[in-house]
Amino acid sequence: MDNVFSQLGFVLPAVLVLLIAVYMLKKVLNHDHSRRVFEYKKSISKEVISLRMQAYERLALFLERMKPVNLIPRVQQVNMKSMSLHAALLQTIRSEYDHNMSQQVYVSDEAWSLINDAKNQLLGVINEKVTSVSPHSDATDLGKLIIQGALEENKWMIDEALSLLKKELRDNY
Repeated sequence: MDNVFSQLGFVLPAVLVLLIAVYMLKKVLNHDHSRRVFEYKKSISKEVISLRMQAYERLALFLERMKPVNLIPRVQQVNMKSMSLHAALLQTIRSEYDHNMSQQVYVSDEAWSLINDAKNQLLGVINEKVTSVSPHSDATDLGKLIIQGALEENKWMIDEALSLLKKELRDNY
């Protein structure tokens, strides 16, 4: 019995030292892991901020290009008919939208939703105004109606989306 107690006198402190060593090693490894994660996030944050800024710029450019006063002169050609202008406008809007679709991961859901609403509102105005002109009339007639229709809209989503993008950019960066 004395032999068991004497061996416990050696084993118990050894087990205690082992438990303390394991605890301390775990603390050190967790701290090291946390530090590495922080350093990694810090190193990529510069890249992410740059990508987000570019996304805001690209989406603002997209919205500016979609304003009818900017879109129609860019798409309309000499001797173009209203149906050709209609098709070209729809194609340009969809193409530019598709080109910028990936930028949605860098902006808020609210901003992306507003951009979609702005695009859909513009398409609605164009499709509404094309019914007011003859398919073979001059494209300038349709262009004037679209610009006039855009000016008549109570709430022009393109301007609202641009304002939200600017606000988000100022608030976050």
